[in-house]
Formats: sequence, structure tokens, C-alpha cells
Amino acid sequence: MASEEKDFFAVKHEWMLEAVPADGTVELSDGRKLDLFLASAEGKAQSDPKYLVLVLPGGGYRFCSYREDHIVGRFFARAGFDAITIDYPTVPVTEAVGHGVGAAARRLLATVIKELRTREDLGFSSHKIILCGFSAGGHLAASMATLYGSAELADLGPASLLRPDGAILGYAVICADPQLNRGTTFTCCTGSADPQDWSPYSCERNVTADTPPLFIWHTATDQQVPVQHALSMAQAMWQHGNSCELCVLARGRHGVSLACDEVDPGEFDMVDDYLTQWFERALTFIRTFVH
Repeated sequence: MASEEKDFFAVKHEWMLEAVPADGTVELSDGRKLDLFLASAEGKAQSDPKYLVLVLPGGGYRFCSYREDHIVGRFFARAGFDAITIDYPTVPVTEAVGHGVGAAARRLLATVIKELRTREDLGFSSHKIILCGFSAGGHLAASMATLYGSAELADLGPASLLRPDGAILGYAVICADPQLNRGTTFTCCTGSADPQDWSPYSCERNVTADTPPLFIWHTATDQQVPVQHALSMAQAMWQHGNSCELCVLARGRHGVSLACDEVDPGEFDMVDDYLTQWFERALTFIRTFVH
């Protein structure tokens, strides 16, 4: 990532922390603190079962986008879902070869899920855990939904403990096929520029009959991550008999997030009421299929 781009996102991240403050934090055993958004802070009652959404911003595994971070957590809280935002490990493209961050990101996410389920003091052990990832964060979410039983995570506990209860994938990077992506996401994820090394992390190939319910949404006109990524994941889910809804919106660029001005007031050029429908549809899907 160029220094100018890095500086821009660093400044915007600081703005986000002030403009959309969290309601509190969740502290992991290693001392890491995760920002927490509570339905109760919005005057919303939790449904039964209770849901906790883990928000995973996009950014190509190069950075975590502020536009898919705190504001998304706040919107879930307004809808009656508790939420935690996770800024997972990232790496600049120029430093990625030999230093991929995908394994560290998956391990962090698995650790978060484990502690939320096993530590009564955190207060979320009875919640259904939903992942909500965008772009590369969507790849991380889809990876966790399909690789929770992998050997690299086995020391953290049984697969059933690490398995999320469901996931929402927004314009997610799914396929390792170099013809369907620019390659930088998988290079930063794996630490390799060789497409042959990307194949084990092509999420549609890792779907099984035990993959949790997925709500997948994308725009047909996305030029950065083609809609074929979403189609491939949905097809794999249906072939295995899993619960999956695919929402393909007719227009919209990559990175639309919530598609409303609150994402970045006065500076967001992707505001589109038509695109905002994905959020309510995702909530309905989770309430219907994750219980």
C-alpha cells in the first residue's frame, strides 16, 4: 500500500473511532481489546436466540476499511443484534510475499469465537455467533465457515467449538482463480504470488454439508470482485444441501458497505437507497435459518 493511501486510512480510522464510538470493549485472554456495540445501548431488546455479529471489514488483507467497521456494528446494534468489530492482521502488498496474514487472521477469529463461547465472564456464551465480512473480510468469514475444522486450528479445540453459527458475505472474495481476481488479496492472504498456492483457500472448494447457513450478497456490476465469486459460493452451498440465500443487486460498485450517507457523512459517493435492502434481507435470513 502506498504511503499516501496508508496515511489516508490511518486518519480515517481515527475519525471513525471518534465519530462512531463503541459502547464498550471485550478483552481477550491475551489482552487484545475488541470494540463492542450493544443492542441495549440502542434501546433494543434481543430476540431469543440472541445473536452476536462479528464484523470483518474489507481491505484486501492490506488494511481494514473504516467504511465497513464501526458503522456496521452500530447498525446491527440498532437492529437488535450485539456486534463486535475485529481489525484482523493485514500486510502491505509490497511486504506480503513470504509474510501472508491469512493464517494469523483465521487463528485470531477462531480464538475470538472460542473465548466468546467458553468464557462466561464475557456474557455471550449463549449467543449465536454470526460473521459479517466484506470483500477480503468476506473471504475471512467464508474461510472460517469452511475451515473451522482444519488442522491449523485443531489445537484451539474441537471443530464444533470454532464453527460459526452463520455468516453474511458482502461482495466477498471467494475464488482463487486468477482470472476472477487481481491476485493481491490472495497474495496478502497466503504470502505467495503463485496461484497454485492460493487453491486451498478458494472458499467454494471447501464447502461441506456442515458449512453453516450463509447469506451472500453482491452487485452485478462489481468490477473489482466479479459476481462470479458469489455465484460459485452459493452453488457450492446448494450442492451440499446447505441453507443459503443469494442476493445479486443489479447495480453498485465494490465497497458500497451500507450504501447510506452515515458510512462517511458528506464524503461517501456510493449512497444508493436501492442497495440498502441487503441489510434487512440479511437480518431476516439470520432470524429464519440460525436458531
